[in-house]
Amino acid sequence: MDFRHIDAFRALMLTRTTTKAAQVLGTSQSAVSRLVADLERSTRLTLFDRARGRLEPTAEAFALFEEVERRYAGLDNIREFALNLRNPDRAVIRVGSVVSFGLGFSARVMAGYRALYPSVQLALTTGASDLIRDQVVTHQLALGLVTDTIDVAATDAVSFAKLDAICALPAGHALARKKVIRLADLKGQPILSYEPTDMIRWGMDQLFADGQLHEQVVATARYSINIGTMVKENVGIGLLHPVSAYDFLDSDLVLRRFEPSMPFHTLRITPRAAAPSTQLDDLVRVMETTLDDVMAAVQARMKL
Repeated sequence: MDFRHIDAFRALMLTRTTTKAAQVLGTSQSAVSRLVADLERSTRLTLFDRARGRLEPTAEAFALFEEVERRYAGLDNIREFALNLRNPDRAVIRVGSVVSFGLGFSARVMAGYRALYPSVQLALTTGASDLIRDQVVTHQLALGLVTDTIDVAATDAVSFAKLDAICALPAGHALARKKVIRLADLKGQPILSYEPTDMIRWGMDQLFADGQLHEQVVATARYSINIGTMVKENVGIGLLHPVSAYDFLDSDLVLRRFEPSMPFHTLRITPRAAAPSTQLDDLVRVMETTLDDVMAAVQARMKL
């Protein structure tokens, strides 16, 4: 098995016909068929069901294709890196973020960074922490923001933010007169919660148990942005990641400090022994300054 076999397989998976795959590769249909057949023999896998004259990928083909695409993403990054060496002013920096930092915060970071490097392109991936971590490990991303609830041993990780959850109330709610919302205040109120696995990882499950709030949960979601949107629509009261609260400052959502404190800890991760980069160092500084600015705006809103 060599790159020719993988190229033929990938082209066939993307186009689903040997004719189109041959056009992509600039070769013949028979060459594509032969290369794919050689790949099946060398791996002892049946990658395509050839019944009824059609090529239907098998489960093994889809699994192999996922791994091939990950490898191709790495090759694309190498190609991009080489181009950046030739023309650093036209560089592309790929970063990843959990959803809480991936909306208003990231947009503000990009705006600040463009003021320093107007020709450098930032490419943002937003998703779950384990996805971001995996792409940092494989050098698909130069930097990632993830929660501290996952294993980051294969990366270089430092603390980026440790921020307490904020209580979000619908506009006009009776509890809005309080400067601090306490656990006892939530008794009898409709509560918005997170998915059970996230509740346990963040320690929120014990908090709800202490306050006997589980029976009051009216809706659940995975991300703070969803919780905030439901609060805005008067579905219930929820606890938000404070950076997600920044995304609601232009709404009439009421934000209050919550006790007892429940911190969200965010890590900044980079690939192990990554090459030094002035541009990346400057991006980190912009991120840190932006975090200070964002939290100052949220704190000001909480004092209203």
